[in-house]
Amino acid sequence: MMAVADLLAELRTDANTRIAGLLGPLVFFDKHLEGRLEVKFGEEVARMIGSLRKLFKLRSMVGPSATQNTIESLRWADQIETLRKMLLAMSTDIRVVMIRLCSRLQTLRHFTHHPDIKAEKGDIWGYALSHARETLDLYAPLANRLGLWQLKWELEDLSFRILEPKTYKSVAKMLDEKRTEREAFITDSMATIKSSLAKVGISCEISGRPKHIYSIWNKM
Repeated sequence: MMAVADLLAELRTDANTRIAGLLGPLVFFDKHLEGRLEVKFGEEVARMIGSLRKLFKLRSMVGPSATQNTIESLRWADQIETLRKMLLAMSTDIRVVMIRLCSRLQTLRHFTHHPDIKAEKGDIWGYALSHARETLDLYAPLANRLGLWQLKWELEDLSFRILEPKTYKSVAKMLDEKRTEREAFITDSMATIKSSLAKVGISCEISGRPKHIYSIWNKM
């Protein structure tokens, strides 16, 4: 829970969003949580917690664990697009979606550090595969639509690492071998752009980073 709050802090969200992110998982254990939280933390936090409860519940209705009767009339692509729209429509406060994205990212981080994931065995391996596939289909595109690039690239890379571990390691190794050249190219490019803009009177800050592993593999 603290990790989700830390991610939200990195995104420079306000205090109420961080509080809701910290307390969000408690909705699984307390059906009447919102009422008590409103007394202690205010209406805004309680409202976000209530929306989070709906989002968590929505996954079991439409996600990979849904029953065949629920999805038989929808192709998977249509189902995912419908769910994206439902997520945004249900969350009148966009901060709730940000909390959900951070929660999913932390779950993937946990999976990739679990010993059973590396051994590709156990129940948690099955859960990890399901979550990774759903993340690529739903949560990463959602982060992209919201402009949350720092969440998008890590959601994609961790999902790819789980779904295609051998390919992930292969691409990562090739990138690591050429890291120095790539970083030098980016540094030179940034300097060139900044100099060109300065000549026409534009003062700015330039930033750059290497493309992430999933993006490179996807283009290959």
